Amino acid sequence: MNEVPTPNPYSVSASISPEIQVRSDCAHLRRGTFLYRQIEIEAPFRATLTYDGWWFRQKVALQPSDDGLAPLQVWFRVSWVRIHSAFEFDLPEEFPLDPDWDTFANPGTRVRGEITFAKTLAIRQFRIWLGETVIYDEIR
Repeated sequence: MNEVPTPNPYSVSASISPEIQVRSDCAHLRRGTFLYRQIEIEAPFRATLTYDGWWFRQKVALQPSDDGLAPLQVWFRVSWVRIHSAFEFDLPEEFPLDPDWDTFANPGTRVRGEITFAKTLAIRQFRIWLGETVIYDEIR
C-alpha cells in the first residue's frame, strides 16, 4: 500500500514565488540589495529615490532623472538601537509634479515610505506613497 507522505509544515511553499514582485505603473526597481533600494520614479515626478540603511544610518536621497545634478538628501535617522520602518518628507521644489496628475497637490506634498523587515533585517516590503496614493509597492 502506497501512503502519501504528510507534507512538511516547515517547507517552503511551491506556490510562493521567490522573485521580487513590484506593483507600480510609474516607478521601477533599478537596484535592490540588503538594506538598499534604488527606485526610478517616472511619474508624477521624475527622480531616482535611493534608500540606504547601512552603517547604522538610514538615509533617503532624491536625484533628478533629467540632469546630472547631485542627489539631495531628504531624510535620515541614526539607527544604533533600532531600524526605523518608515520615512516621511516634503517633496522638494526641485521635483515638480506632472500637471497631468490631477490627484496630486503642488510641490510640498508629503512623500511617505513604509518598510517591512524580515527577522534577518532583509527588506520584505518597500512601499512609497505620494499624498494618499501608492506610487511604488515591492514585495519579496
